[in-house]
Amino acid sequence: MITKAKSVILVASALGMLISAYSTYSHYGTATDTFCDISAALSCTTVNKSIYAEIGGIPVALIGLYGYGLIVLLTLGRGHVKWLFATSILGLVFSLYLTWIELFTLRTVCILCVTSQLMILISTIAAGVLYFRRRAS
Repeated sequence: MITKAKSVILVASALGMLISAYSTYSHYGTATDTFCDISAALSCTTVNKSIYAEIGGIPVALIGLYGYGLIVLLTLGRGHVKWLFATSILGLVFSLYLTWIELFTLRTVCILCVTSQLMILISTIAAGVLYFRRRAS
């Protein structure tokens, strides 16, 4: 059964996947700016083309795309609430780490990244609601 909390997770994760897919496309692309390059302080390209945009040669946007996909699969599966919540928390912590790098190392903010962070925060809260409801029953 798709509950309200699961619907929230699915919508937030689908949006997160779209953002991550676009960011992955931009990462591999040759464009020197994107629609979200507003200034030096608000620049997706600066973040997406930086040395911090990959881990072991894998774009962090692609890691996000797969992470959101895993969250969707766990949401649709049965009896995976604990793993769904744990995966969401891991994604949120990773997102907070990347935001730290944006703010304090690169000194610029990627609007797409912040939007993705909001999506993982929403997913984590909804997964927490599912998890704690299940534990209480």
